[in-house]
Amino acid sequence: MRADSHSRLRLVVGGGAIAAMVVIGALLVALGSPDRGKASDSPVDSVRPTVPVGVAGPVAEEAGLPAGFAHDRDGATAAAIAYATAPQRWLYFTDDEIVAAVEAIATPVAGPRLSEEVVTDVRTARERLGESPGRVWWLVRPMAWRIESFTPDEASVSVWTVTVLSAEEVAAPQCEWITVTVDLAWIEGDWRVDGVRDTPGPTPMTGPGDQPWDAVPFDEALAGFTRMDGEPVT
Repeated sequence: MRADSHSRLRLVVGGGAIAAMVVIGALLVALGSPDRGKASDSPVDSVRPTVPVGVAGPVAEEAGLPAGFAHDRDGATAAAIAYATAPQRWLYFTDDEIVAAVEAIATPVAGPRLSEEVVTDVRTARERLGESPGRVWWLVRPMAWRIESFTPDEASVSVWTVTVLSAEEVAAPQCEWITVTVDLAWIEGDWRVDGVRDTPGPTPMTGPGDQPWDAVPFDEALAGFTRMDGEPVT
């Protein structure tokens, strides 16, 4: 992973901001270590299920995250999209669930150290957003993707994502557009995260009829709506 990789989503609260790991780019601490390249020396706990021919995946779930991707370009793309949007789930996981999930998608050497970093950052975001007296809207969605490089052993896929956040008295309704590039390594029968870097944008302007929203009317306008992923709005 490149040494300059870094990504922390700034959750704007009034005139200030708080930093939290809810973008997968915070994987850099462990994945950017000198141990990269040694990941295959350490066995993983289990081999992922075989993916049927013609199916990109995922075909299974491990530790609450998608698993089981095809050993081809389509499988690498599906894995990158799943991992780039994994922050959608971090906020709703317990610390133990985060540890299991991070180790499930990271290379074996990186996993243990990485999970400690992610748990610390997500706990901070969870506690801060937990101060809201209302519901927290937290959505991370993929918009488009592009394969940067591909070999049977390694792949790099860029995913254009948007993150939406709103929490009464904590975070005004906001969105952040980021292009997340996920570097993958084929290890023990599945694509695993070997590095992540991101760049801001491209960011579209709001429409001419759009006006700024406060968190309360934002939540009220969405009363009765169900999220597309079926997850509850906390």
